[in-house]
Order: sequence, then C-alpha cells, then structure tokens
Amino acid sequence: MLHADAAATSTNPNVAALARGYALWAESKGGSIDEVLDLMDEDIVMQSLAPQEVPHPLAGIHSRKEGARAYFDALSAEWEMLDWVSERFIVDSDGDDIVVIGRCHWRHRESGREVASPKVDIWHFDGGKATRFFETFDTLGFAAAAGLATVHPPA
Repeated sequence: MLHADAAATSTNPNVAALARGYALWAESKGGSIDEVLDLMDEDIVMQSLAPQEVPHPLAGIHSRKEGARAYFDALSAEWEMLDWVSERFIVDSDGDDIVVIGRCHWRHRESGREVASPKVDIWHFDGGKATRFFETFDTLGFAAAAGLATVHPPA
C-alpha cells in the first residue's frame, strides 16, 4: 500500500502514471479529461456502481474510449468538482491491478446540491494502458443531489 504522495514516485510505471493522473484531476477540478483518457486503452471497459437500470448517463458500463469520453463529458456538464483527495494506492504484486482510495466532493450544477463521498476506483492495466475501471461511491447521495432519488431520514 502506498500513500498518495509516494505513489507519484513509484518505480511501477502504471502506479506513477495513475498517481500523476489523479493529481492533475484534483488540481484541474475534473477538467483533465484528455489526460485521464490517455491512461486508457482504446478498448477500456468502465463501470460505475450505479447499475445501467438507473436512468442516467453516468450509470452502468461505458465501453471503449468513446464511451469513456461520453461519461466524462456528462460528468463535467452536470457536476462541478469541489474537491478530490487521493489517500492510498493499493497495488498487486505485478503492478497491473491498482485500487485507489480517496474522497470526492461535487456540486450538482442544476440543483446546487452538494455531495461528499468516499470513493474507491479499481483499475486493471495491460501493456501500460488501463483496460478496466470500476468505481464505487455514494450512488444514493449522488442520485439525491441530481433529483433522481429522495432520501428520507430514518424514522
């Protein structure tokens, strides 16, 4: 396990590239879409914890770079990033499977509602490019902020 600061200087090229990508993502407040896409193979498969049945362009599976581009374009059109913090990078012995643990904070552009969430991203690299990406976050919180769900306080 590497703290985010140590990941940037990792001797593993996948870890170092990913750490630089996350640092730029945070610094640009989510504006570094092209740099994130550069990490990905043409045949990337991106999947969000929100299932495809959720009627939203960020839900489900996004195939190929075109699908990844559509995902990030929808994200930046609908949400304003307020903060992203990478906390830890967990790397398998081959350096091809990398888990990034962090936190994110976003504001929905239309509703003005904010949501802060733990975030876990799971990456698989092959030949120096990401071929799979799976993200987990507070999907209910994001759905509520976007007006897709109502959260009721416990009775």
